[in-house]
Amino acid sequence: MSDDLQRLLRYIVHHYTWREEVKDIELEASPLENGGDIAASRRRALRDVQQRADLLSDAFRDGLKRASDAQRAGGNAISLDDRVPEDNRIADAMIHFLVGTGLAHSTTRETDPLHYIYTVSVDWTRLNSVAREARVDLGAAIK
Repeated sequence: MSDDLQRLLRYIVHHYTWREEVKDIELEASPLENGGDIAASRRRALRDVQQRADLLSDAFRDGLKRASDAQRAGGNAISLDDRVPEDNRIADAMIHFLVGTGLAHSTTRETDPLHYIYTVSVDWTRLNSVAREARVDLGAAIK
């Protein structure tokens, strides 16, 4: 993955994905838990989401490339079939890091029992704004 897309993914992890996970931790924390337990849970959540980002970084890059290619061709979304391993990994990356953070939207259609086609539409305006915050030229990084 290019250094710029890696930096963008890390930025999304630290400023969006992890923050959403921390909200869940804090909502689920019992009033009896001490601050140390909550802090440990927050650190563990960050470590887990960073590991997931590392595992899915190539799929994240490939998904952005496909979405960018679709946009240049006049489309506004890509379809990903979970029966195709590469598509499944891209769907996992895009849904977790873009859809889950409001930087993309998705719909799901069942193809076979327990199999789906995910249609993902990137919110390019918002993603470009986040990329600028991360000091990434998204257009150059995707090429």
